[in-house]
Amino acid sequence: MKEIDDMYSSWLRIFNPYNTFPYKLSKSIPQFDSQAYRLNPQHQKVYDKLFVVQSQHIPCGELEELRGQTDIPYPIFIKPRWGHKTASSKDCYKINSYEELVPHFRKPHMMWSTFIKAKEGMTDFILVNGEIVYQITYVYSEQQYGFADVWKYVSSDNVPPSDVVQWVNKHMAGYTGPLNVQYRDTLIIEVGMRFARSGMYIESTENKPLVDAINRLWETKTWMVREEICIQPFYSFKCWSPIPVLCLIPQHVLDILMNRFGAMSFYEYYFEPTGRHSTVFFQFLHRDFNTGMRLKRMIETIMLGLNVLYLVLALLVVGGYLTHQLYRPFLIVWIALTVLSVDNSLNVLYNQITHQKQFIM
Repeated sequence: MKEIDDMYSSWLRIFNPYNTFPYKLSKSIPQFDSQAYRLNPQHQKVYDKLFVVQSQHIPCGELEELRGQTDIPYPIFIKPRWGHKTASSKDCYKINSYEELVPHFRKPHMMWSTFIKAKEGMTDFILVNGEIVYQITYVYSEQQYGFADVWKYVSSDNVPPSDVVQWVNKHMAGYTGPLNVQYRDTLIIEVGMRFARSGMYIESTENKPLVDAINRLWETKTWMVREEICIQPFYSFKCWSPIPVLCLIPQHVLDILMNRFGAMSFYEYYFEPTGRHSTVFFQFLHRDFNTGMRLKRMIETIMLGLNVLYLVLALLVVGGYLTHQLYRPFLIVWIALTVLSVDNSLNVLYNQITHQKQFIM
């Protein structure tokens, strides 16, 4: 599949965001939770999200335990229990009543916990034999799309909550490698033994001493850094749509916009559900907050207008065909938008189709 996608992308001259980093993390470092789970049998418990929540004495349990119970305090939050078997935010929901909860009982391996109404945060730790030797903390926006951030601020000046550090020190004894911890306020919600976004944020720092130190750590299990490593701050912006994304902005149009607004080299279609119909669909990096926000709003406006037009044209085509009215001009424009949408990598198109299943099933 990758070889075919590479050929297709090369033929269309489509930008590959993962080829933009001047300094790369070693491919032997786990990029995905399933890999990290297999490599670290002594610390696999961190992928049990129920254990993570229970270890902090937060009300929680297996979802099936709530069947027939209508007296628990709402809202609650439900999600898949095993972190190494799921990805993104699939099957994650804020539940406000027992009636909302009932349809989810059919899903296996689900858990619930008290809904934590607080701003989210995240830290990438680097540990050697259980000792934290480096960290990058991502400060999230106050505003959120459901439970997805609007933007993240990445800086060496950011520090994680002390309670989070204490949890890592207690439960990761003897562990060497990357550790990603997500939390709301000071309460941890998920843990993974890999870097956020497969190390994309770290590679985006374009900081050679940091990347080299991580690669040496993975090979030698030692942290050989004598001076503090500082990174140049930047923001990660997420673009959001209040409706399902059925038609995509062509990659070449995005390239023009990114270049025109001075965005950093990495940007990508990134599909993350934020509710029953809304979704995050794209993320990019920028060093200036105000310019980044303008670019974000422009992309969101273009995407919303494009998809509203796409849906309206589809209705006009179907309605015109059924009533024997004029519909061919609308069909031509609809087909043209579909063809332009294909000006993206096969991987992006596949992820878009996979993502749409959430709104259908």
